[in-house]
Amino acid sequence: MRFDGKTAIVTGGSEGIGFAVAEGLASGGARVVLVARREGAAAEAAEKLGPHASYVAGDVAHEETAERAVAHAVEQHGGLDLLVCNAGTLIPGAVTEQPMEQVDRTIAVNLRGTIAFMRQAAPAMGRREGAAAVLVSSATGRQPMAGMGAYGATKAALNYLVPTWAIELAPMRIRVNAVCPGGTYTPALRAATAAVPELEEATIATNLVKRIAAPEEIAGPVLTLLDDTVSGYVTGAIWDVDGGYQRDRGGGS
Repeated sequence: MRFDGKTAIVTGGSEGIGFAVAEGLASGGARVVLVARREGAAAEAAEKLGPHASYVAGDVAHEETAERAVAHAVEQHGGLDLLVCNAGTLIPGAVTEQPMEQVDRTIAVNLRGTIAFMRQAAPAMGRREGAAAVLVSSATGRQPMAGMGAYGATKAALNYLVPTWAIELAPMRIRVNAVCPGGTYTPALRAATAAVPELEEATIATNLVKRIAAPEEIAGPVLTLLDDTVSGYVTGAIWDVDGGYQRDRGGGS
């Protein structure tokens, strides 16, 4: 029971990587607050996780969603220990073709939403034993990929913020780390590959294991970074969980 007595918020927690992380936290003894835009999906996911799970419905692009989620954790469970900023949107498009409203939405969800949750959560998490945050970034934030400019740029920004926040929040005893998944079978990827069919083949071709990951394969490293008993000395780190994507493309992990 690595997370016994802990309270966690997981954004984008109703499906995909977020739900896999929430499931691991709940099975490890944590009280889990799911944040998702669609109330029905959030309620269904919380019910699956059991009596120690609850949810807050709202758009992470709006800071009031973060305010409500943190307030819910504090009021219902007496505090907040763990934060997983997983919510994101993946809208592929070339810079000369993608409408600006899609670019704005990508920035609002992936970057602004993460900043909002960190801003709201940090004071509640401060100086609690084993406090930790993990951002779910992306391999495309480390290595460029055609048609993923806006998405990759927001993830590259998160990668910059990880060590920055690790420095800023160290006096509050909050560890901050990230994982950079490669292609993972989530609803977002399935929607993207439906719109751009060649994306799936390209994703498989540019990693060493020649397949796409399951959400649970990304959740494992996230849970490891949250677990203070094994990762208590790790902060400011970015963990590539990408099937060797960067090595295959000539970069370095």
